[in-house]
Amino acid sequence: MQVVLLAAGQATRLRPLTDDRPKCLLEVAGRSILSRCVGQLSGRGLRQITVVDGYRGDMIRRAVSAEFPGVDFRFFRNDRYATTNNAWSLMLAECSPDEPLLLLDSDIVFADEVLDRMLAHPEPSRLALRTEGEIGEEEMKVCIGPGGRVVDLGKGLAPADAAGESVGIEMFSAEFVAALGPVLRRRLLEEQRVHEYYEDAFLEMIRAGWTVATVDIAGLSCLEIDTAADLAAAQLTFAGR
Repeated sequence: MQVVLLAAGQATRLRPLTDDRPKCLLEVAGRSILSRCVGQLSGRGLRQITVVDGYRGDMIRRAVSAEFPGVDFRFFRNDRYATTNNAWSLMLAECSPDEPLLLLDSDIVFADEVLDRMLAHPEPSRLALRTEGEIGEEEMKVCIGPGGRVVDLGKGLAPADAAGESVGIEMFSAEFVAALGPVLRRRLLEEQRVHEYYEDAFLEMIRAGWTVATVDIAGLSCLEIDTAADLAAAQLTFAGR
């Protein structure tokens, strides 16, 4: 299985905390967000990891290479991090069409059980879904149909119509990955949708008949760090773990 971590963004909402470092190197309960994630992955035997960096990317490369000498990292640089979105970073990752993909945003702090539940789920293509709590207007909202399968997703959906929010952890079959590459390149390079989220490409494939299941992570700690308030909440949640 190939693992891709996306870590290119500037995190302007977290300034001044991110003036001198990327968001993924901010600490939560004494350990950087990225260090936590790589430790969780490598602890489950996932030691071939692709990282797409951008803003202060050299700091990311030095940090993880020094801390995890037993992990085989591949690094790609999104030089256009200020004018593109995570779909562009995913395209740059050069995912193999011959292997399943575990995709993670690098600004998520999550309990071990979230990753375990994702890895154990039987559906070949799935995304982690938070179904508890209020769904914010800015969240990546998910509508589901029979069997818990995704029928719609996007930030523009009405919170009242959504079953929950996607937290930025996805797994896809090799077949899905093989079909995803051309979709990303067409949308981004030919159609110039450079500001897109990768979920827009996923939704196109879902509407074309591909199945993406949901993995309910209710009861498990999983926080996306976008603001100082998010960071403070994560400190409280993960203190002592």
